Amino acid sequence: VAYKQGVSLGEQSISKFLGEENLTRLLDWTLHYLSTIKIPVKRGTFIEFRAGMLNISPVGRNCSQEERDAFEIFDKDANIRSTMVAAMRAEFADLGLTYSIGGQISFDVFPVGWDKTYCLQY
Repeated sequence: VAYKQGVSLGEQSISKFLGEENLTRLLDWTLHYLSTIKIPVKRGTFIEFRAGMLNISPVGRNCSQEERDAFEIFDKDANIRSTMVAAMRAEFADLGLTYSIGGQISFDVFPVGWDKTYCLQY
């Protein structure tokens, strides 16, 4: 959402960008993929839906700090997130998405160009 002097200039969301059919395709694929990976623990909230992006966590955002730390170490050797991102890039090449691995347990999925510079267009 962008405003100038109290007037709305525009509003965008990942669901509007993708459309319901592509969003559902991406969510279904992601949930299926996550159900097939073998990791030490899974703790829930695997996909966090935000206005401008999806945050995907193979271990689940509900993990404890100890489980988070353990997954970070595990992922360095097992490459769970980077392997999943590579598979998603191939599967959804038609959607114009960016995949950004960060932090200990997750990665973000958002449209190309929707980084921190997106607001500069307004």
